[in-house]
Amino acid sequence: MRRTVLLGCLLTLALMAPLHAASADDGEQRFAASLHLGASPQLRYLDAAGKPLDYPAFAQQLGEGRSFSITKDSQAHAALLRLRAPGATEGQPGRFSFKRGDAFPPFELPSLQGGVRRLSDFNGRYTLVSFFFADCAPCIAEVPTLNAYAREHGDMNFVAITYEDAATAQRFVSERGLTWRVLHDGTALTDTIGVGIYPTLMLIDPSGHVAGAAVGMSMRDEPSKRLTDLTIWVEQWKATSTSR
Repeated sequence: MRRTVLLGCLLTLALMAPLHAASADDGEQRFAASLHLGASPQLRYLDAAGKPLDYPAFAQQLGEGRSFSITKDSQAHAALLRLRAPGATEGQPGRFSFKRGDAFPPFELPSLQGGVRRLSDFNGRYTLVSFFFADCAPCIAEVPTLNAYAREHGDMNFVAITYEDAATAQRFVSERGLTWRVLHDGTALTDTIGVGIYPTLMLIDPSGHVAGAAVGMSMRDEPSKRLTDLTIWVEQWKATSTSR
């Protein structure tokens, strides 16, 4: 008799497991539909520390009142969502969490040069990304070095990204003479990556993965040596990237 009861319990659990899985799948499908990214979007989830989560764990924390940042590319039907730390709001990024080999987040941001730019626009070449804001003294100081590096490396893409609006970004370009393409209104991207220290440089490899990063980088005080520092960093990142 006890054996019969045990077998019955095991059978019940076996039948319930697919139901729970189906319920979780349905929940994610409803959530994905609310993001308006098409029929089968590619979604990735991170916790507040930047570690990957599955949807049930992400949804559980949402149910506990946590908010999240999201950066997405509607054309590629892709998004990366990151839970915020308790009490954090938009514009309060968590810890920088992207390391070599991680896929760079999807994005679509307006460009001062016109139109909207996406991650896919830069595929096929190494892309150096500089995160800045207009009143950041080290960001201002690095502009001549960034311009000089871009002039010497025509085989690469160069993109400067700010969380600030178009007018503020344009003021920075006009006053400081930055020659790179500039994308603005990037709070969702900087929050999701965890950019909270400026300037931050990231190198994206031709396949769209992180090749290296310098958070709150500090080049040497002598302007003549800053270009050497930047060149060494980028070449080291490239070498490590190709050896993966």
